[in-house]
Amino acid sequence: MPNPPPIAQDPAAERLRGRLMQQSLRKLLDRVRGSREVLPHLAALENSLGRHGTAVIASIPAPSLAKICSQLASLPLPKDDPPLHDLLTRLMDTLEAMRPTPQFLSTFVGEDTLVIHDVSHSEFMDVAMSHADTEPLPLDASARRPTG
Repeated sequence: MPNPPPIAQDPAAERLRGRLMQQSLRKLLDRVRGSREVLPHLAALENSLGRHGTAVIASIPAPSLAKICSQLASLPLPKDDPPLHDLLTRLMDTLEAMRPTPQFLSTFVGEDTLVIHDVSHSEFMDVAMSHADTEPLPLDASARRPTG
């Protein structure tokens, strides 16, 4: 189970952190004319980070958060911009924490890959007959032998 995103211990520090993320995101979006129109989810996040800090991330619905993550990950993030990388990490961690925990786990655990493919009826019958320990019944119910 993924760890939930860190809870803001100091709201003032998280607002400051959000403003730093906003500034970095603004610089990134300013590099390309029209990017805010093409990437509206990122533009909305840019505005919200400045007003609400990082707390806004937890309030974003999962589908919108997935779009934001996709849009931000598609951009070339400068290596020397820790707030942008922090933002992407925070977004991805929050999205991961929102995913439902699977209720059923697969019992198919192995190192081999299961391969399924179609075969002809005659191939199926050959395999069925080679592994049968009993006499197969005819498929037509009227052709069954009387028991007695």
